Amino acid sequence: MTLAQQGKAIDEKLLNNYVNRELLTPTVEKITDLEDRLIRLLRNDQQKNTLCFHYNDLCVLNTIQVDLVPEKKDVIIRHVEYEVTSMKPADDSDGIQMFRISQTYIAYLHQQLNGIRVYLKSINEKNFKNAHDFANIEKTLQILGSDSTTIDRWATGPNDYWATIQIGLTDLPSEMNAISERINERYKRDDEVINDHFHLLIDLLQGYKDLCRRFEEALHNEQKAIQKANNQQRRSSTTTDTTPKNDNNLETIEKRNRHGLKFVQIETQVVYANLEAFVCILNNLGNTQCQGSSDLVNIWKSFASKVSQLGQNYINKFSIQKSTTIGLKK
Repeated sequence: MTLAQQGKAIDEKLLNNYVNRELLTPTVEKITDLEDRLIRLLRNDQQKNTLCFHYNDLCVLNTIQVDLVPEKKDVIIRHVEYEVTSMKPADDSDGIQMFRISQTYIAYLHQQLNGIRVYLKSINEKNFKNAHDFANIEKTLQILGSDSTTIDRWATGPNDYWATIQIGLTDLPSEMNAISERINERYKRDDEVINDHFHLLIDLLQGYKDLCRRFEEALHNEQKAIQKANNQQRRSSTTTDTTPKNDNNLETIEKRNRHGLKFVQIETQVVYANLEAFVCILNNLGNTQCQGSSDLVNIWKSFASKVSQLGQNYINKFSIQKSTTIGLKK
């Protein structure tokens, strides 16, 4: 078994190499995996007396719905009739299979892109809040810089640091205001990209999902109609009279299905053509972030320079006062 797992061809020569030697230990899978493998082997051997199917395997093959047919009036002999409807599409052509594959994948794309949109909206809402917070910082700095409260030496002692830098605080609100404006501008640009372009793409994908749902419902309803007609034909005693009519109905339904599938195929291609917009959306977001970040870097550099100058002003003032004091002592 180990040799087979290694992909080696089992023959007498290979087995002779293990004479008087301990055979290799095979890699054992989970018990459930081994059971599934055994069932598949038995199924391939076409065991007539063994079902060889789990419940999930049967569901994949088909799922049926059994409904009780209403009793008809004026019938002397009453008997229970059931209508059996298969949930599996009768048309299992390549076109239907490709439709289901595309339906599943585009639904996956819709889920993922919608998640990205939610994240971007959350980030953008935080940016809007940040812009508001920086505007409040600007107002607070203005209040501090224009505060005329007299602080006595009893509180400060020989330290004049606060009184010195308080004068320079009046120059800082301009940077805070600029930062708030730049973040607010970036919020508006990103919001425009998300609302106009991203929403349009998501709406297109949602519309395709709705179209697929309606097409699925139409297939299911027509399949029920076909099965109902077949059941009635089997119960009818005049089968030869109804066969041409049923054949015409079946042909009409098949033509309608082919036409609907062709329409869905064109809409699928339209969706894939519009997915190019996703790259344009990301590109626009990247450009707005680069532009906004570049502006913010320059503003923050100016802000840092002014803050550094506040500390330097105090150092210069302290040095002058110290020199004056030394000169007076001399």
